[in-house]
Amino acid sequence: MKIDSVKIFGERHTGTNALNLFLRENFELKFKYYEFLGWKHRLAPEKVEWMKHDTNNVLFIFLFRNPYTWLNSMYKEPYYHHYLKINDRSFEEFIKFSIEDYENSICLWNLKNDSYLRMSKEVKYSLNIRIEDFRLDQSKIHALIAEIMGIESAEFIAFTNYVNGRGIEITKDIDKSLTIPELTNSEINYINSFLSRSIMKEIGYDFL
Repeated sequence: MKIDSVKIFGERHTGTNALNLFLRENFELKFKYYEFLGWKHRLAPEKVEWMKHDTNNVLFIFLFRNPYTWLNSMYKEPYYHHYLKINDRSFEEFIKFSIEDYENSICLWNLKNDSYLRMSKEVKYSLNIRIEDFRLDQSKIHALIAEIMGIESAEFIAFTNYVNGRGIEITKDIDKSLTIPELTNSEINYINSFLSRSIMKEIGYDFL
């Protein structure tokens, strides 16, 4: 059966909006949104849930980001503004702060990404993309998607702007955002004490 739809999953600050626009420019696909397996930033649904839907012609794309740069972006823009005190904390305080249903943001990173890795192995069509790889070589990502879709040739249109839920931000420095920030030994040790070694290895990230 031919792939005609795409569903993107990825935590906040992993490039879900950028990939959405990239796919729109380069491929003829229908986009699955909230009504199909929920919020794009959610824990990936368990098999017992997603099997209730017709997924035979859906390409599932899962996005990942280096935990050190991701934590820095979450600190600067946590999308958790209903708890105002989160914006008054230092970075070290932030990474120790309980967020949503998770002990801290590092636990959130572990559990969300573990769920994406699990689901990517369960569904018929899937592609795991690190946002750093998307930034480095979009033509390669384009070729991978075209191959999965069974397309021999497709026009490649690069997407170079930073985009979030509010739209494109021309002044945002994407490369700077994806550069690992300077962290104290205390911050590194705390982050590393929670990071899952198996998940880091499977995605292909190194510990500081």
